Order: sequence, then structure tokens, then C-alpha cells
Amino acid sequence: MAEKIERQGLTWRHCGVVLTCMVALFTCVAMIFICAGLCYRPVAAHFGCQVSDVSFYITCVYIGSTIAPIPAARLYERINPKIFFTGALILTTVPYFFNSMWPSIQMMQFGGVVIGLGLAVLEYTMTAGLLSRWFHTNYGTVIGLSFACTGAGGIVWNLAGQFILGPDLNGWTTLYQLYAVIMGVSTLICILLFANRNPESVGVLPFGMPLAAEETEADGTIEAPEEPGFTLKEATRLPFFYTMLLGAGCLNVVTTMSQLFATYVQFLGHEGWEGQAIVALLLLSGTLESCASAGQLVGKILVGIIESHSLLAAQIMGVCGGVLGLLMIWQFPKVLGEGGIYLMFAGGAVYGLMYACSTAMLPFLVRECFGGKEYDRIYSLQVALFNLLGGFGATAWAVLMQTYGWDAFFEFAIAEVVVTFILIAYTGIAAYKKRETTWYVSDAKLAA
Repeated sequence: MAEKIERQGLTWRHCGVVLTCMVALFTCVAMIFICAGLCYRPVAAHFGCQVSDVSFYITCVYIGSTIAPIPAARLYERINPKIFFTGALILTTVPYFFNSMWPSIQMMQFGGVVIGLGLAVLEYTMTAGLLSRWFHTNYGTVIGLSFACTGAGGIVWNLAGQFILGPDLNGWTTLYQLYAVIMGVSTLICILLFANRNPESVGVLPFGMPLAAEETEADGTIEAPEEPGFTLKEATRLPFFYTMLLGAGCLNVVTTMSQLFATYVQFLGHEGWEGQAIVALLLLSGTLESCASAGQLVGKILVGIIESHSLLAAQIMGVCGGVLGLLMIWQFPKVLGEGGIYLMFAGGAVYGLMYACSTAMLPFLVRECFGGKEYDRIYSLQVALFNLLGGFGATAWAVLMQTYGWDAFFEFAIAEVVVTFILIAYTGIAAYKKRETTWYVSDAKLAA
């Protein structure tokens, strides 16, 4: 019988790192992205502009999130993480607070770019960077748990925001100010308490790593074996590096379509397929997106657990959830009319299983395929293209629907889901074959 490998156990420091990531995603990411639509109408009325002018503010957030990841990955290695992440939090929360008092919509849009710069660090550099260093095993699980908090936050803060806004929507300034304070205070406390760059600096190893390191005499810290993997230069010579980038970007494009779910439900309630309006949906325009958030919450936990055992199985769950969910959202109200309402909502939850892959699977995919040697640099490139194409998709879906109608909208979406997961599946299969002959070292060899 093979000797059992002694591994680093879970400590309060490991738990604190996970808590920090969960709080940042539950507050900052959920409030800024998932709750953005709460204030579109009152802000448009305040500035006397179109709702599309206000929604362009989120595109500006995406622009900032596209710019930030690559330089952030370099700065992360040079700056104390507590200072670095605190600076990112300031960039995120201060402009968000000033959304309540900007003198023009253009200033709000510029503030969106600044928010994106800080938010990208909190959502990607901090979460993926810290968890990658602190978890040798079960990385997919903690990534899934952390990103599931965006779905949980979307449910909680959307419901709370409705009461803050009030029936006349005059509470929008209070909402921006209150949410900025909540995300700032809660995340800052966790950063200052738990955000250490790596576990070795505080005397422990990454969770699940074989205990093969020795304590140093100088300061009581321990040194883990160097993470194996491809360098960025080596990765760029591999074809699956580019399918990884393109697949990640396409996945974000297909997730941004959910921003039009409320518009689709409003179409069903006011016009309907072939002029048969489903009047019962007139007061339920936000329910489909809420169901998608709930599915996303569950999906991110499932993806995290499944991918830790089989990356391909997680990908299969994603593509099946995307295709089946979109078919249910599209066809049940079209064929069954009012009788298909709740099946459509269920389709939103199923669609959420695919949506979950966009954040819960991609960081795991990078580490599994390219290793930890230059993980931050490779992942930052993925995030940059992820956000760039996501910002494009936020507008492109609306143009597609307005030009060709809802049938074309869903047909193209389903086709893109299939193509996206073909790219991602090829990436995983090709990378697993390549790593076996290059950098991959089993735990047994690592312990030896």
C-alpha cells in the first residue's frame, strides 16, 4: 500500500483569504454589475438623457476592467498586497459614491472607467491571485464558492435596493452612497486582516500541499517548492493558449446577453409572440434575471466542486445548461403562452449554470493548463480579452435583437454557446496532453 502523503491542513488564515474574496465579490462586484439596472431610470430622468446613455456607464466599467489586469498583475508582485488592494478598493468605491452627485452623465461615465480599474483588481487579481497561492488542492472549489457570492449578492442587493429606491425611485442617491459605504468598509476590514501575498510568509503552506518544506531559521517562515508551469513566452507558442483566450472572451459575450432578459420579458408582456401578449408578465420583468442569478449562485458552487475532479465534466455541464436554458427561455412562452411562464423562469436558472462558468471555471482552467509559474501574467491576458469582448457583447446583443428580432437573438446565442465550449474543451484536452510531457509534477513526486 502506498504511503499516505502528509499535507498542509486548513487554517484560519486560509479561511480568512477565502472570506476576503467572498466579501469583495458579494459587495463590490454584485452591487456594481448585477444591481446596475436599479438606478438606470431615475438617473436618466435626473440628467434628462436616454436610459442607454446611463447603461453606457457599465460599458465604461468594462473598459476600465479591460485596461487594468495586465499592469495590475505586474504591480501585484511589487507592492504590499494590503496597500495594493486597498488602493483598488478606493478606486472602486469613491467614484461609485459620487454617482449620487456627478454634475453630468459624462462625468458618471468617466467615473465608470475608474471604477473598472479598481474592480478588475478586486475581482480578478485579488481573487484568482490569492486563492491560487493559498490553495494547492481544492482551488476550483474555493473559486466556485467565492464567485458564487456575486449571484448571492445580486439577489440580496437587488431586493434591498428596491426598498431603498422607494416607489417613486427618489432614493437612488441614497442607494449609491449606502452601497459604497457597505462595500468599502466590509472589504477593507477583510483586506487589512487577511490579505497576505502567500501562505509561506506567515508560516504555513498552500492548503493541500505535501509537507516537504523546511522552516527557515531567520523568521520562522517556510518555503514551498517553486510552482511548475509554462512561462508566458512559452505559452504564447502553444495553439491552445489562443483558444483559451478566445473561448474566455466568447463566454463573457454570451453571459452579457442576460442584461436583456428584462427587455425580453417586457416584450412578452406587452407584445408577445405573434401579437399574443402575456399580461401576467407585466409586473414580473425582473424575475427572469433573478432566476438566472439564483442559477448562477448554485452553478458556481457546482462548477467549483466538479472541476476539481474533472474539468471536462464542468465544461459539459456548462454547455448543456446554456443550450437547454436558452431553449426553455425562448420556446416555452412562444409555444405555451402563459402556461410557459414558470418553465421559462426555470430556464433562467438552468442558463445560470452556464453563466457560472464565466468566472468560476476560467481561473481554474488557466492554472490547470499552464501551471502556476507565471499564472498571474497569463490570467491577466485572459481577463483583458474577457472584459474587452464582454463590453462589446453588452451593446452587440441589443443591436442584434433590434435589427433581426428575438428569434435570431436566441439562435445566435445558442450557436455561440456551442462554439465557445468547443474552444474551451479543446483547450483543456490539448493542454492536459502537453503538460504531461513538460511541467506537470504529481503530488507524489512533489513530496519526494
